[in-house]
Amino acid sequence: MKATLQTLYDGPGWTGRLFRTALFLFDVLTIAYFVLTANMQIEGSLVALDIGIGLVVVADLTARFLICEDRVRFFASVTTLADLVLVVSLLAPLVTGGNLGFLRALRMLRLVRSFHLVTWINRLLAGTSVNARIVDAAANLVAFVFVVTSMVWVWEHERNPDLDTYVDALYFTVTTLTTTGYGDITLSDRAGRLLTIAIMVFGVGFFLQLLQAIYRPSKVEQPCRRCGLRLHDKDASHCKHCGSVIYIETEGDI
Repeated sequence: MKATLQTLYDGPGWTGRLFRTALFLFDVLTIAYFVLTANMQIEGSLVALDIGIGLVVVADLTARFLICEDRVRFFASVTTLADLVLVVSLLAPLVTGGNLGFLRALRMLRLVRSFHLVTWINRLLAGTSVNARIVDAAANLVAFVFVVTSMVWVWEHERNPDLDTYVDALYFTVTTLTTTGYGDITLSDRAGRLLTIAIMVFGVGFFLQLLQAIYRPSKVEQPCRRCGLRLHDKDASHCKHCGSVIYIETEGDI
């Protein structure tokens, strides 16, 4: 069984590729489902769907655990921890018999799985790292925005009359992290103010990281054989750090 799982998760053949593609599509669909149902009452068929997703995630975690070489590192992984918290939030109704609405925000941790797409894109764009950096920065920002928006919505919509829909929570998050702050929607309770502080402190950093990746002069990834500096100007002939000659492949259109 372990050999079969290794083929599915790491094998180069078509079977493994199809299986990993199916897992990726599952991640995308679950993320979309969690976003679309963020402002819905989770009951009946949605609870059953949550439990079904939770069982699939448990099966995936079990399979990854069986084939991993370093199990301590496996459990210390951000992705593993996010999936474990997700499982708790999805399967809680089986134990408590209720929704535990405050756990619904934790379902957005599924967005952590979307970062695997960045790794794939980095491999495809090996010679144009600036594009990969933009995608990476955008993925971080989008994940932060939707996780925080879900927290704002789940924790505040019942006590804040200004938050009628999930879109209102999204609007508040974006205006806060961009420091626009129109003031038409505010979080006045203590927990809300602490959350607002977190959005401003961390969100501005993610936003500036994206702007920096977009507007920083274009670089090419070509590791210097002497000092290891990875990013160089497109027309560079020598490493700016150590002065060694570097060879950047080009078609002469710089």
